[in-house]
Amino acid sequence: MRVRLALLALALAAPGARAQLLPDGDCAGVYWDITAAFRSGDRVYARVLVTRAGPGDRSAAGMGYWLEPDGTQTRFQNGRGEGDFEISESGDHIRIGSTRLELGDHTTVFEVDNDKRGVKVRLVLEATPRSAASAIFAGDPQVDLLGLGRHTSARVWRTGMAAPRELLGFATIVRTRHRACESERSAQRVDVHRLPPGGASLLIYERLADGSERSWLGWRIAHGSGVGLQTLRPDAVALEDWSAADGGTPLPHRLRPVGGDLRGEVVIGAERLSVDPLDALPRLLRMLYWFGTRPRRIWADATSDLASGASGALPQGAAIASFSFLRPPEDRSQIRSRDPGG
Repeated sequence: MRVRLALLALALAAPGARAQLLPDGDCAGVYWDITAAFRSGDRVYARVLVTRAGPGDRSAAGMGYWLEPDGTQTRFQNGRGEGDFEISESGDHIRIGSTRLELGDHTTVFEVDNDKRGVKVRLVLEATPRSAASAIFAGDPQVDLLGLGRHTSARVWRTGMAAPRELLGFATIVRTRHRACESERSAQRVDVHRLPPGGASLLIYERLADGSERSWLGWRIAHGSGVGLQTLRPDAVALEDWSAADGGTPLPHRLRPVGGDLRGEVVIGAERLSVDPLDALPRLLRMLYWFGTRPRRIWADATSDLASGASGALPQGAAIASFSFLRPPEDRSQIRSRDPGG
């Protein structure tokens, strides 16, 4: 009996047992976002999500889009309820139907192998050890950077293609965890991805449901240069020149970080994709959201010319901006200063 108790104590003391990736709470969730750009001009945006909301203990979804240089958009998605998907205790292995995410110490693999929908996408990201995750925001939601501008290879195919295509490029992966329903905590979030060559950066601005704001900027000048991730927290990010394309969701077309010895701006260009992020959820879970405000997720081209007085030029040039609206954009005069607790 004592031996069993000792073994149980050791198991509970193990790092994997101490860390609970999916928080407690009836509406808690965790998701991984992958943003990839390739030399060919192709892009892949993917999300893998596990949530406690809805019927059963947990539900999961894998969703995303493959955008080709000629504008062709190929959608992939899978949604499953409790008992119909796999997730390891540590969260490094997730399988949702034909969607798989493997977070390893040497590579991260995201794969969709869906004959029924006629799409196959496989991304292999050069990975840093999971212990090397960089904290972006604490609190709720909690946001962590798992990989910035990592070398990425891909194999992609869709119905109508004679053979798969092989792609080379770079990708960034970010993880978000929340205890309360995300829409109760977060109203709006903007992620601006600058991917190599020429260095990599990630600017995140988030407006919380109480009106406070928080922002973070991380960058690496050149892959393999020996210079690690550099970070700073702007005092604020001014979102300017709001307008809507063809009656859609209004977007700011100029982002200007303030403070933190930063200068320059991010200019938002053409909108490339606008989706309802609930579409991939299991039907019963999706129905719960039909009675509330419908969220929106939008990707657009961007150009960054940010620079730091202390560090000089940051990675500059073409970027990808992702806008997540969990609540409709509000009058800018209602927004308070950022939460200093970050």
